[in-house]
Amino acid sequence: METPTFTNNGNQARADRPTRAGESEPADAGERNQMSVIGADIVITGNIEASVDLHLEGKVVGDVRCATLILGESSTVTGRVYATRVKISGVVEGAIDTKDLAVEATARVSGEISYERLRVSNGGVMEGNVTRKVAAGGGDDGARLKLVESAKKSKRDPEE
Repeated sequence: METPTFTNNGNQARADRPTRAGESEPADAGERNQMSVIGADIVITGNIEASVDLHLEGKVVGDVRCATLILGESSTVTGRVYATRVKISGVVEGAIDTKDLAVEATARVSGEISYERLRVSNGGVMEGNVTRKVAAGGGDDGARLKLVESAKKSKRDPEE
């Protein structure tokens, strides 16, 4: 398996999906099942823009922009995070702008947080300004409780 290449234009790093044999350009967004990994021993100073999903175990001092961002327990981001989906097990000091945010038990997040859907595990810490965005379709179904009817009680049930 080929590894993604990183280009650095001044203060901006970008991860590109490697091309397959005979393929001249990276595939369109429909084939975004590739994941770039930044290991625990790597420190990046500058912004990262990835056209693939990103798994970060190291440290980034700068902004991170990608489709899905998975931050491992040893990860630290000091800067802004822009991603459709974010799963945090490490530390984020800065802003997060996402659609789906999962804050795991080992996570520590401080800063301005903007999300559509949120899940916080027991032990996960969030500090700062937390704002829920309304879904793009204008619907607010995620905020309403929905009644789920129980199965019909059997005829032998004494409460009938």
